[in-house]
Amino acid sequence: MAVQQRTLAAPKLKTEGRRLHLMPLLTVAAALVIVLGLARVVQTSQATTAGFAMQSLQQEKLELETSVKQLEAEVATLSSLERIEREATRLGLQLPERVSYVAVAVAWPGTAADLLPARFAPVSEDAALAGVDGSPDDAGWWQHLLNSLPFY
Repeated sequence: MAVQQRTLAAPKLKTEGRRLHLMPLLTVAAALVIVLGLARVVQTSQATTAGFAMQSLQQEKLELETSVKQLEAEVATLSSLERIEREATRLGLQLPERVSYVAVAVAWPGTAADLLPARFAPVSEDAALAGVDGSPDDAGWWQHLLNSLPFY
């Protein structure tokens, strides 16, 4: 009897094809995880840098406020009446023996409101209630509401 030699081929598994399709997906997923991780590191780094900058600016603000307080104290000290009198005596200044007043026969140029810029001029009570410059357009919403009421 003759024995036939036959090689039996193993059936091909379909896992090889799946591996080929899973590899690009795993590569994309790994790249996405790396990109998200780097984005998180960059974001944290920027937040830390901003925090240090803010802390530095707050320290500078405190130093400037301290400097302002020191300058205000110095101005108060230098402008005291006692110090000015001492300085005047040191410079040889004396109180006047006789005080003279001069009358000026020129009319006043106008009211203080004419000489001051509009934002510093005194405002009448009616104008203050109506709005910033007295025009009804500048009145607040509550003023329009009150004006529309019959008993007001």
